[in-house]
Amino acid sequence: MNPVTVAGAAACLLDGKLPEVQPTDLAAAVRQIADAIETGVEKPAALQVRAALQALNGARHFDHTKTIGSAWHGRCGIDPTIQKRYAQAQIELGAFGDAQTLLNQALDAAEASADPQAAIEKPEYRGLLGRIQKQMYVQSGDAAQLVGATDEYLKQYEVKKLFYHGINIIALRMEEERLQLDVRAGASTTQMAEQVLQLATAACQRNSGDYWSLATASEACLALAVGGSSGEWCDRAELWLHRFLNHPKTDAFAVESYARQLREIWRANPLGGPSCADRLAGIIERHVRRTERRWSIEPAKVREVLANPAVLEKNFSNEKTFTVATLQKMLELCPNIGCVVDSTGARLGTGFLMRGAAFGFDEPLVFVTNAHVISDQWETSLPSADAQVTFEIETVTAGTPVAHAVKKVLFTSDPGRLSEVSKDLEKLDVTIVSLETLPVKVPGLTAAANVPLPSPTTKAFVVGHPASGALQFSLHDSMLLDVCDYERLMHYRTPTEPGSSGSPVFNSRWEVVALHHAGAPKVRRLHGEGEYEANEGITLRSIRRKLGAM
Repeated sequence: MNPVTVAGAAACLLDGKLPEVQPTDLAAAVRQIADAIETGVEKPAALQVRAALQALNGARHFDHTKTIGSAWHGRCGIDPTIQKRYAQAQIELGAFGDAQTLLNQALDAAEASADPQAAIEKPEYRGLLGRIQKQMYVQSGDAAQLVGATDEYLKQYEVKKLFYHGINIIALRMEEERLQLDVRAGASTTQMAEQVLQLATAACQRNSGDYWSLATASEACLALAVGGSSGEWCDRAELWLHRFLNHPKTDAFAVESYARQLREIWRANPLGGPSCADRLAGIIERHVRRTERRWSIEPAKVREVLANPAVLEKNFSNEKTFTVATLQKMLELCPNIGCVVDSTGARLGTGFLMRGAAFGFDEPLVFVTNAHVISDQWETSLPSADAQVTFEIETVTAGTPVAHAVKKVLFTSDPGRLSEVSKDLEKLDVTIVSLETLPVKVPGLTAAANVPLPSPTTKAFVVGHPASGALQFSLHDSMLLDVCDYERLMHYRTPTEPGSSGSPVFNSRWEVVALHHAGAPKVRRLHGEGEYEANEGITLRSIRRKLGAM
């Protein structure tokens, strides 16, 4: 199998492996699989599609899972595991209503099916329905949704004692107790935590490859620490956490899942605090900074952190590759950075506000993103009529979700491919739109006059909205590697996640130098022979030159 070709990448995915190819080739491979399903020509087997979706979700490529899952569901109906993976991706993308429909369909089909795989997946469907209610509670603060989430997990736990349902019940019941809701009958939360810890440790002993049991054991010990059973429980929670983080099969999806649970349900502050949950969240954050060279923050924390710079000093003063002042400036720019969502609320990419005059437009502010995110010309892009933009800082300030519809597409250019060097100002992978409404008191980002010269000390910083929704900052290994001879493409070794497409790329003066386009482990060099690991941006200068704005 040759994963360098699109066909090879598709075959690699169907074998359950994520191919090391350029994002455009990965997207093409996903489209090839979806087309094969829809046409029935060389249609892959269900087992192959299951393996592909597991690999894609594990790497947080939820948009690609959605493409294949939708094709299978439309053509072939319900496969128990494909439906689960598809629903998982929709939840991660924020399309809760669509995910709920998929799961209810799967449950109805499982009830009428003799397929043993359907019986295996039924508890998973229940758990994901509880997850939807949980995420809706996190977004709304509606106690009814919190109770609904707990009840959904309880329904399944009463049928079969599964540790991953039990641990969610414990976390949600403790949240109910924090809100002083009615006390539930049955075993106490502490007794339940002891039971779930036993289930998780037994699962770990039976199967050393079960890394989820390690995370569950850590969280059960956290619950016992919060319950006040013993001061040693937090130490045990940390021990299980380290086992989880260092397990060879623990992937980015699993790490983010536990981190999100700590932040959203246990109210952990990764930047420091006295609680056991704070301590665990801080460990995960440092692990991610070290292994993935990035840092994320919930939008609700941005203003709080800016108002208390001592928090940044405490957590980042020993870092060698960036300064606390750098991080403060990044946070100040966040209100200008938005998330592109579709009509269901699913997150599809990032973009940012700039003054219209920077591109020769009369609009006071325009929104800039990739053409492969919003376009009326490209089949796989979101049509402008269906696109909305949310600014998470604005939503937090308003206390309710705020979405801005696209008014008009002002300019768009084909996506192109990685390292496609050309003197022609084409294939810029950009769409610039005006919005029906704008956030209040947001000035827009500043455009850099020039493209920086590559050197070991020249940095390129990226701030974006990956699929998880938190703001993600590139902090380490952010070297500008190269710029093509025509100043159209620039390469930088800056860590990004799926969902960061359309992010602004900043220079050290916090001016926008490029629009983040894509990246891959093996990218053809802009000069000389060979490949290297790199991300690629389309320079803002080339976009402005195309529009005659400079």
